[in-house]
Amino acid sequence: MSSLLLWCPLAGAALLYGAAVRATAGVTVAVAAALVAAATVTAAVCGWRPPAVAGAALSSAGVAAVVWAFGRARRRARTRTEALAAHRAAGTRAGDAVADAVRLRMAAELHDTAAHRLTGIAVALAAALHVTDPALRESALRHAGDTARLARAELAGAQADVVAPAAIDALVAGWSGPGVGGGVPARVHYRRTATSAPPEVAAAAYRVVREALTNTARYAPGARVEIAVLGEPGRLTVEVRDSGGEGAHGDLGTGTGLAGLSTTVATCGGTLTAGPDAGGWTVRADFPAPAGAAPVRGTWWRGPRAWDAALVGLAVALTMGASLLPGDSPPPRHFLVLGPLFVLHALPLWWRVRRPAWSLAAMLSIYPVAMAGWTEPPAGDLFLWGWWVELAQLYAFGAYHRRRAGMLAILAVGLVGGLALALGPGIAGDRTAAWAVLGPAVAILSAPAWAAGVLVARLRARRRAAETTERGVLAGRLADVARDERERIAAGLRRTAVRHADAVVTAAERGDLEAVRDAARAGLDTLRRLLGELRRPAGADGPPPTLAGLEVLTARRRAGVRHVGDPDGLAPELEVGVFRTVEGMAGERITVSYLPEGVLVEGAAGRNSRRRLRTLADAYGGTLTTGGTTGGATGDGGDVRVWLPR
Repeated sequence: MSSLLLWCPLAGAALLYGAAVRATAGVTVAVAAALVAAATVTAAVCGWRPPAVAGAALSSAGVAAVVWAFGRARRRARTRTEALAAHRAAGTRAGDAVADAVRLRMAAELHDTAAHRLTGIAVALAAALHVTDPALRESALRHAGDTARLARAELAGAQADVVAPAAIDALVAGWSGPGVGGGVPARVHYRRTATSAPPEVAAAAYRVVREALTNTARYAPGARVEIAVLGEPGRLTVEVRDSGGEGAHGDLGTGTGLAGLSTTVATCGGTLTAGPDAGGWTVRADFPAPAGAAPVRGTWWRGPRAWDAALVGLAVALTMGASLLPGDSPPPRHFLVLGPLFVLHALPLWWRVRRPAWSLAAMLSIYPVAMAGWTEPPAGDLFLWGWWVELAQLYAFGAYHRRRAGMLAILAVGLVGGLALALGPGIAGDRTAAWAVLGPAVAILSAPAWAAGVLVARLRARRRAAETTERGVLAGRLADVARDERERIAAGLRRTAVRHADAVVTAAERGDLEAVRDAARAGLDTLRRLLGELRRPAGADGPPPTLAGLEVLTARRRAGVRHVGDPDGLAPELEVGVFRTVEGMAGERITVSYLPEGVLVEGAAGRNSRRRLRTLADAYGGTLTTGGTTGGATGDGGDVRVWLPR
């Protein structure tokens, strides 16, 4: 029986540790509760008195809390190690991901500049060839030359950035001028009440209007167009509606305009809808005001703070629980004083990192009560019983705070602990002299706990410095890759588009309508091929689990990711965690918020994906919550929020 009582707790601790390392927090809580219940029932079956049964329950709960904390720490460490290995292994593919991202951005630039301009030229010249009015034909030629020159300037990077909704005014004014949209003045009704918007939202709104107008010219030349850019408190709405038409130039499109536009709008946190409406076609984009990340549910029992909670539980359980077990325990009446003192001594461990000075002061405040003779056992025994609590606080001083504060803390523990021991019943003679000896002895014996914290802090700082250096080297290499790729495209593919724009200008200057039309169509055909080449992945493998790979992943999936905050300095393991989280989500809109305490990823996920994401978040010490307002749910999916603490 004695052997059984010895091995059962060890087996239970091993089971709990294994669950904490391999299973989620919820499963581990169930295992811990079952083991504590088993220990309590065993004590009751053995005939222990109720106080002793309570002591067994408290002691087993304290031990379970520590085993839990060790297991959870091991789970997070293993996740970090695996993520770092994945991040380093992805270093060879990071260059391909950056090159892919550059090509995708360049493809968007080509589509937004040359493709739109050449489409307008081709549509206008096709109509101008069927009119006999010399003024209209001359206007069409002049417009074609001006538009081609503008496209050439935009390809050279000379276009101005769109920073406000007012930039749409010039776009609409140019579109409704002579010779545009079929060789006759377009019938455009334009209304704008929005006066300001974030630059990225203003640029996206500009793209919506331009894409919608280009599609109107392509599919419904000569149609009546109504454009509204409306600003409301906390919202910007863009709507472009046409009255429909013949669709005479449907062969001029690149086939990716609305899909790419939807991604752009989603990146700004908005939604895009496009479809038939009363015989015509309506494109609508809604941009809500950017909202900060919603508060994240506390994760103390899952993340790194689990250690602090476990220490509090252990301190209360070992002091109160052990004193209730059979043996030389104080009379029950003494627990009226001891109970609150035990809690007051243990509870400050929760603030041992954030408020170390106040935490230590609260711990040491219980000993004057014991020195006054209000407790049994005496103050010296009480100090020896819970000395490890002060040692845990000294470790926190060394690991997280300045050395001077740690030295003062060691001195305070030595003074109070030495005095408590000097006033004990076992000390005879001059108690002041005993204090002078015991105080330094307690301080010397306490110093190794602080020194261990200092050593851990140094190792942690060295590791972070090495990671920072590694990130800097990688960032520099990737910046070189991005620059080289952009220069290669500018020297080759972009030059091809410029050549076609020049051909349009030359033909327009000659006054040859057919040559202008043919040059514009040839340019569009070439652009289709260029866009296909630019969107083709550089590597055979999928994108690496990095932030650069995240841009490629979402672009291929036609999903828009809105980044809130600054990701600079994000730890490599968190980069991998963010990538895996976004990879497991669905829908068109995903928001990644970089906060001081961690990263919040909001999106949509189906039932099976939610299970995988919950396991992933738990391995990082984070949480997954359902519900929210991301608006990206599709099918059986629902909105989820994944919190990954730093």
